Amino acid sequence: MKTCVLFGVILLIVVSIGWSYNTSDEPFFSYGQGQQSKDMIITIPKGSANPEVDITNLTPKQWYDPREITVDVNDTIIWTNNDTESHTVTSGTGGGLNSLLSNSKGKPDGLFDSGLFGPDKTTSIKFNQSGIYHYFCTVHPWMEGIVRVQGNNTNVPSYAVDEFQKKIADFPLYNFTDNDKVEIGLSWAPSSITTNVPVNFLMDFFEYPQNTRMHLWPYNFVILQNNTEIYRTSDIAQVGSSSQTFAFNSTGPTIIKIESADNKSSFVQFGTTVYKNPYNTSKEIQNVSNSSFSLLSPLNLVYFVYAIIIVLPLFLVTIIILYRKKKI
Repeated sequence: MKTCVLFGVILLIVVSIGWSYNTSDEPFFSYGQGQQSKDMIITIPKGSANPEVDITNLTPKQWYDPREITVDVNDTIIWTNNDTESHTVTSGTGGGLNSLLSNSKGKPDGLFDSGLFGPDKTTSIKFNQSGIYHYFCTVHPWMEGIVRVQGNNTNVPSYAVDEFQKKIADFPLYNFTDNDKVEIGLSWAPSSITTNVPVNFLMDFFEYPQNTRMHLWPYNFVILQNNTEIYRTSDIAQVGSSSQTFAFNSTGPTIIKIESADNKSSFVQFGTTVYKNPYNTSKEIQNVSNSSFSLLSPLNLVYFVYAIIIVLPLFLVTIIILYRKKKI
């Protein structure tokens, strides 16, 4: 009799533990390697680890294909590595295209990290909560992707729109300055902009009518909302390309204005719309801008470097000549 009672108590405990385990909250993410799924698939193309990049034609490439994807809550995404080297799928902000020309690294945010998975391997992540998730490869930080997990009630489009909320048919956008001497192209990712999500703006600069890329061209990047300037920064286009990152705190029609730093009356502007983030994102991101060109501005630094490259050798040659003539 005592044995039966003891067995019943043990069985009750086991059932209770099992019940508490099955009714626990579902994790924010769940992921693994090599598991089979019928959900969305993203491929990593061959050459992503060592792309043959033409720096005169920098454009966002499909190092994760597709680079931006929209799924529903509880969908699983499988990444397939078709490259010859290992990669990661790590949440956070990557190094961008600039990391191809510099040593800039990405910044993981700790939400998920697949770890390294090799050629012909897969890794999968199930997204259990809605939101917009940026990710990149920690080994190759130019590889960036975006996952948009939508809930049942979201009015945010999955495509780029203008300031009137109409779909932009031709993207990237291109426009000429008033004097028709410069053509500027603009694109951004993610394609639909929401508050408190970093947006990467990519610009291309062409001199017209030669249609050649403009190198070391100083410009101002300006953002206006409700006819009020909310952001301004200065930078220099290198080999015809440049990029800026900004996170919006306010919604509504938005104008992106790109000015010549030497002549502010020469500019182009593009319209878009910022939507309220439908997901539980309360963290505001601080945007840092460069003031107008100062002693430490990028343009002055370039001139300073050029001065050293040109003047210093001439100075040394002069010293050598004078020394040989025994004048010093």
